[in-house]
Parts: sequence; C-alpha cells; structure tokens
Amino acid sequence: MLTITDLEAFAIFDGIPQDTMARIAQLAQPQAYDTNAIIFEEGGAATHLYGVMEGEVELSIVFRDRVMKAEVRYEDYVRKRIDTIEKDIVIEVLDPGDIFAWSSLSTPHQLTTTATCNEPTRVFAIEAGELEDILAQAPDVGYLFMQRVAAIISRRLRRRTEKLLESWHQAFDEAGAY
Repeated sequence: MLTITDLEAFAIFDGIPQDTMARIAQLAQPQAYDTNAIIFEEGGAATHLYGVMEGEVELSIVFRDRVMKAEVRYEDYVRKRIDTIEKDIVIEVLDPGDIFAWSSLSTPHQLTTTATCNEPTRVFAIEAGELEDILAQAPDVGYLFMQRVAAIISRRLRRRTEKLLESWHQAFDEAGAY
C-alpha cells in the first residue's frame, strides 16, 4: 500500500481531495522490477493502471511488415515466399511521475504497448475496476481524472503516429535505394 504523499508525486492526482486520495492509496500496490523486465505485453488484458515511482519504463509496439522474397533459378523456376519482419518501435520512455496502461480504463481493456524496464524500477499498480468505482462515487473528481487520462492518451497517440510515420519513411527510403 502507498501513502497519499507517494501519489502526490503524480500530476494526474493534483487537486484530488484527500479522502479520495486515501482510498486510491489503499488500492495502490508497489511492485519492483529488474532491468529488462517486462511488466506487460502488447495485446494482453489491461486490468491495472501503473505509475512509475523510480526507474524508467519503455513503452514499445511491434511493427510487422510482410515482404515478398523471390528466388529465380534458370528461366522456368521461381520460388516465392512471404516473410514477416518484426521490429520493436519505442513509443515513449517514462520517468517517475508518469502513469501508463491507461487502456485499463477504457474499452476494450486491451494493452496497446509492451512495457519494459530500462533499469531497476519501482511502480505502483491499481486495479482499474476498483479505481473506477472510487471515481464513480465522486463524479467531479472522476471527470477531472479522466480529462488528465485523455491528455495522456492524446500525447501518446500523437507520439505513436510520429514513430510510425518515421518508420514508414525509413522503409520507403530503404526500398528506394535498391
């Protein structure tokens, strides 16, 4: 369990009344991870909201591209196959005070990234359903909290789009070089 003071280090909790903060702090479970530990993987069920307390967490997606390969031998023999190439794309690196796994608070409750620790890391995890119950009991607080979550979602989606476009341009630049 965390304290209210622990949660006050996170901007998402600014202005939340102390009684609500106390209830949220009771839900927050500290977790420790080693370097390169995976907290969760893209595509899994999103059940918890996380916050970085110490260390650094990298959010990444796997970009999959299908490439046709052809082998030509003699005039009448062509062997074709489709290969899938996978590349990890780092979307964002999170520091203490950042939250992640916002998808636990929205349908379809599926993780949109893989979270990996770049160094020894401490996070807190809050079961999303229980957090939603607390926020539903104070709609004004819930509205404020979800506005902040929406801002995080917007920033991350913008960053994801930038990264995907960057990868797209690199792929076409490489294809144009041949």
